[in-house]
Amino acid sequence: MSTADVGRQAVYAAELAAFDGTSYESVVRFETLLALADRITSAAWWPHGPVEVVRARRDASSSSTRQRGSAAPVVRLAAPQMTPATLLHEFAHVLAGVAAGHGALFRRAHVDLVGDVFGADEAGWLLDAYAAVGLSPGQRAWSAPPIRGVTVGPIAL
Repeated sequence: MSTADVGRQAVYAAELAAFDGTSYESVVRFETLLALADRITSAAWWPHGPVEVVRARRDASSSSTRQRGSAAPVVRLAAPQMTPATLLHEFAHVLAGVAAGHGALFRRAHVDLVGDVFGADEAGWLLDAYAAVGLSPGQRAWSAPPIRGVTVGPIAL
């Protein structure tokens, strides 16, 4: 495991604490997630352009984001994890850079995406859950996204 991925298990625990039992962890149709991915990648603040989202192999039990060399990252969603929360987790890997693992930059990307897509309350849940497991987000390396439901513009979460 790389040093950037030392907090991986804590990130998973924080995600469960923040979203388990909510509609964000409900399995939805693949096409619903494709539409959500399109919404994210077409946003003015998104710095990476389109992202390919595909179904993982039938026997896959977990989702992933992979990047080979200088090729664009590809998000693979496993059937049991076809949830909005999983899609945002995988898109956080794209935003932070796959090499960032589950480190501080990933956590900043994750909170930013949750704030943009789910809203300020949900981003707060995730920040609280990260704090509870001793993790904090890093400094963002992209423009601050708008926060859903906040009409005065981006806020620093």
